Amino acid sequence: MERIERPKKGRIGLIIIVIVLLTLAAAFLAFSKITKTFMFAEKPRPETTNYTYRLDEIVVNLRDQGRYLKTTIALGYGLQEDLSLIVKREAQIRDTLVNALRSKTVNEVMQADKTDELKSVLMDKVNECFDEKIITDVFITDFLVQ
Repeated sequence: MERIERPKKGRIGLIIIVIVLLTLAAAFLAFSKITKTFMFAEKPRPETTNYTYRLDEIVVNLRDQGRYLKTTIALGYGLQEDLSLIVKREAQIRDTLVNALRSKTVNEVMQADKTDELKSVLMDKVNECFDEKIITDVFITDFLVQ
């Protein structure tokens, strides 16, 4: 009669421990990848303006009849790699800015104390063109109301 050797209890326990550890490691890496934490963490998006992108001149009729606004706007952004996203969506950005500016009256754009509010509105509207907040500031470099 042939004798069948059974694995030792110590080896079975060691195999189970290795399988459990590998499973936990795989689960940890998968969780880190999904939540973008640990080694898969993205670098945080800066809230400061490190770069600017100047758009071409924009001329729009204001909501007041017979009045128009001629302006040049530069967009501030934080990461150099965002430039490709801005260039890719430039037509959409310009359309957004034109629509936002056309909805304003002379009083809304001419009052100096409302300039920051106007910039904030324009920045929020432009950021709607992207999946995340890319634009950190709006600079009005030329401004003429006729």
